[in-house]
Amino acid sequence: MKPFFSYYGAKYQVAKHLGAPRSELVIEPFAGSACYSTRWNVKKAKLYDVSENICLLWDFLINSSCKDIMAIPSTFKSEDEIEALEIGQQLLCKFWVAKGRSEPTSKISPWYFKYNDSKDCRVWGDAVKARVCEQKPLISQWEIQQSSYENIPNYNAHWHIDPPYNNKAGSRYPFSKINYEHLAIWCRSRNGQVDVCENSGASWLPFEDLCEVVSSRGRRTGYKSKEAVWRNSGQKFEVGEAA
Repeated sequence: MKPFFSYYGAKYQVAKHLGAPRSELVIEPFAGSACYSTRWNVKKAKLYDVSENICLLWDFLINSSCKDIMAIPSTFKSEDEIEALEIGQQLLCKFWVAKGRSEPTSKISPWYFKYNDSKDCRVWGDAVKARVCEQKPLISQWEIQQSSYENIPNYNAHWHIDPPYNNKAGSRYPFSKINYEHLAIWCRSRNGQVDVCENSGASWLPFEDLCEVVSSRGRRTGYKSKEAVWRNSGQKFEVGEAA
């Protein structure tokens, strides 16, 4: 699957370096756009996020019909047209008309107007609507719940834990104040296989460097984000190719 919406700090490129899930059930406690589960075509995922908007959007994506998706206008001339939509439709479009944001916005970016006549999925349009409709059956067994990480039951699963990073980049999220000492203890206590993502240099767990990926701003500047991971098993995993 491809991303259902654009989101700041999404792990779609990093996911292939993390390798495939090592359990049938995947849990993402800081779901965002759930790009790990998306990249690896996960059949059963439990998503959690403290953001009401993220939860409302995933609830819409999981439980709406293709008719609801196709009813959304393919182009917008003003923000008022987006605000007139139902909330789920609104949120989906807001992440596509101004990409790479940590919060939905109805302010349409210049990028959207530059590429809204394109036939691909660079911005909101018919191609995005078709992608969402095509992929919706693949997330029929996904669940979303608004919850902070510490309230999630300790399932035996593959845990993809991608919190706001403990640095300046992580502070861009609206819910970025985290007790990393507490989070480290919680991560170590999970049942099953655990991957915790961070920037290289983080020290609240014994992270190991994983890869370098071009960030959203790097598409303009060439900047690469240095990604790191902590795994509870201590094993080395060969990187596979996502489907």
